[in-house]
Amino acid sequence: MNREWKRKLRHDKKLVKELFEIIQKYFPELLDKFANLSDKRNSSYVTYSMKVICVTRLFALLCGLTSMASLTDNFNTQNTIDNISSICNEKLIELPYWETIQDVFINVNIDELRLIQKYIVKSLIRSKMFDKYKFDGAFQLIFDGTGLSHHDYNLNGNCLSKTTKDGVTTYYKYVLECKLCVGPIVISLDSEFIENEKINSEKQKQDCETNAFKRMVKRIKKNYPKQKFLITGDALYATSPIISICEKYHWLYIFNLKPDRLKHINECFEGNIALENETTHKHYYLSTNIEYSKHILHVFKYVQNEGHTYEKNFRYISNILVTNNNIKEIVAIGRKRWKIENEGFYTQKHRTFCITHMCSRNDNALKCHYFFIQFAHTFRQLLEKGHSIVRDLKLKLKEVSVFILDSLTSKSPNLIEINLNFQLRFDD
Repeated sequence: MNREWKRKLRHDKKLVKELFEIIQKYFPELLDKFANLSDKRNSSYVTYSMKVICVTRLFALLCGLTSMASLTDNFNTQNTIDNISSICNEKLIELPYWETIQDVFINVNIDELRLIQKYIVKSLIRSKMFDKYKFDGAFQLIFDGTGLSHHDYNLNGNCLSKTTKDGVTTYYKYVLECKLCVGPIVISLDSEFIENEKINSEKQKQDCETNAFKRMVKRIKKNYPKQKFLITGDALYATSPIISICEKYHWLYIFNLKPDRLKHINECFEGNIALENETTHKHYYLSTNIEYSKHILHVFKYVQNEGHTYEKNFRYISNILVTNNNIKEIVAIGRKRWKIENEGFYTQKHRTFCITHMCSRNDNALKCHYFFIQFAHTFRQLLEKGHSIVRDLKLKLKEVSVFILDSLTSKSPNLIEINLNFQLRFDD
């Protein structure tokens, strides 16, 4: 796409309208849910409704504005005020300053934001546009933890900590993410913060990713009781307790297997394939029905660039019956675990949303900002990967941010008369 074409696109297209149409078509109750969030402010001092507060924050993120100060600076235009007024269906004289949003986020109920997260995911599942990405009727979920920030002090008194041999202690903010992996996108299905709520002595164990997983899956099973899932995770999840949870909930799983962990399984696998490899595909290795702590596992391996200098091994365990006919497909599903890193964390840290930026030092507000980043990332992916305007023209992420910001702040698209007669389509 040449520069003249991009200039024409910038002049003709109003990506904020396309975004708003996506929200209205697939999430018609979203703005009402923002409006109904619990508001602990004194009604005598309320200038902006909860809907205006939330929409302002959300659209700032959709525009790629990562700092709170940049929100106030960039949104200080009459067109922005008019557009946010149209979106919220409220007449606004000004938009809230970033300090006002911060004050509100300090008291927002995190559990209510989880309900909005659930609403977004369930709305997409009910749309059935992702059904073609199911495996054996199951949606793939990818689990992984990531660090949000690190400090030389214990922020909010609940950080994880590591102390070096030299006695230097560093404190970390961590979160466990569960992403719904459908085709080219990953959508935040649940988020669980890994933090030390009650550490009274050095002998007490810190919170960890495994414990966060156990808390999270109870909520997932409650929120999606009839939905079938395929759980994917790194070698940390290849343990008997986590396998037992998957079996209890009747979930499929594919977990990475490291050669230096679960030595009995690795020894059985290597011994079995030395005698008989159960697949005929070159570079693939399979041994089924290996017993492990009352579980029956199927173990398989794919060797990339086998025999070359840059040889790489991908080894997995699963309760899916792996055969010569489906082993390539199962390996491809297992390798999608990288999507939570590349399409999820990397984009949110370095390309669009900067989740490592400290939008607030208040613990509750920090979590609110994190959830709004997850909402915004979902909507941006639907626009970038599903809408023909952006997908076909292959716009870069920063270009999309620029176009959205430009159409919100310097143009007045008609956000009252919107078109819902369209369909998002995703390439495999």
